Amino acid sequence: MEAPRYELAELHFHLGQSIEPHILWSIAHEQGIKLPTKDYHRFVDIITLNKPHVTWSDYHNLYRWTELIQSSPSAMERSLYENITGAYRTNNITLLEPGFNPMYRNRGGEQDLDQIILASLRGMERALAEFPKVRAGIIFMLDRRLPFKKNKVIVQKAIKYRNRGVIGIDIAGPHHAGFDYKDYIGLYTEAQEASLKTTTHIGEDGTPEEMDEVLNQLPLDRINHGIKAVESKSLMRKVVEKNLTLCLCPSSNLKVGFIKGVPQLKKTIQTLYNNGVKICFNTDSPSMLRTNLVNEISIIRDNAILTESQIQRTIKWAFEASFINLKNKHDNLYL
Repeated sequence: MEAPRYELAELHFHLGQSIEPHILWSIAHEQGIKLPTKDYHRFVDIITLNKPHVTWSDYHNLYRWTELIQSSPSAMERSLYENITGAYRTNNITLLEPGFNPMYRNRGGEQDLDQIILASLRGMERALAEFPKVRAGIIFMLDRRLPFKKNKVIVQKAIKYRNRGVIGIDIAGPHHAGFDYKDYIGLYTEAQEASLKTTTHIGEDGTPEEMDEVLNQLPLDRINHGIKAVESKSLMRKVVEKNLTLCLCPSSNLKVGFIKGVPQLKKTIQTLYNNGVKICFNTDSPSMLRTNLVNEISIIRDNAILTESQIQRTIKWAFEASFINLKNKHDNLYL
């Protein structure tokens, strides 16, 4: 696929599910990881959603292998490099914000967390040195399944490396008993006071009321998914008043079934757009879903969900919602 002539920005995607299968295959063998199969094509089936009916559980089970394969400093350095350079070469993405959970890359404490992070930053630095037109920054993902103590460490590491290219924090992962967003108000405030940006996965499943409650509790700079806002006029108004951009992922929501078919996707996106909600399009898990950002935008264009001028506006909103300080273009390699 030929890269578009105009530049793109991608703000919401998980690093583990954004590396091409042949690269993960290579990294796994370099690390001496015993894979569940010696057949490469079977391996591709294992780490992608190559079946018609996918459950939320199926989606998260795939993370096991991608995160294990990336659980070393050398694996993370290569993953960041391959992700950033590949996105630019194939999709002309000149601004990327890869997200990952460093706690799921240190093999339960076997690997040093700082070494994992520093290797990731080296991979990003190498990519940006080779392709100076590209801008990138890393988002650390907290997880609902982790205890508060471990999530706090992730925030502390984000603050520690905020001048090296870590730009924000996020909360992801399936719902877990005992997790409460209220517990994270202090951590999110601390992150913002340290000049980090904040987002969270919310409004993908659940109810509009749950999304509204999180918006009332956490200090946020934007939202990952947020499609449940479409069910509440007052919630859409709140998103607009807070100037929050929704990072939508069409293929991901369609595949898992949070949006049931293109007609509902069309209604959802048009309703958000017509109510003044800023949106942008992202891949979420491109390798796992066998998609890319150009394809996600093509879904919107080919199904007449938005006009070309409206699509270009969403691309502009993506750049504007970036956690990267674009004004300091010549001051810092990373930011």
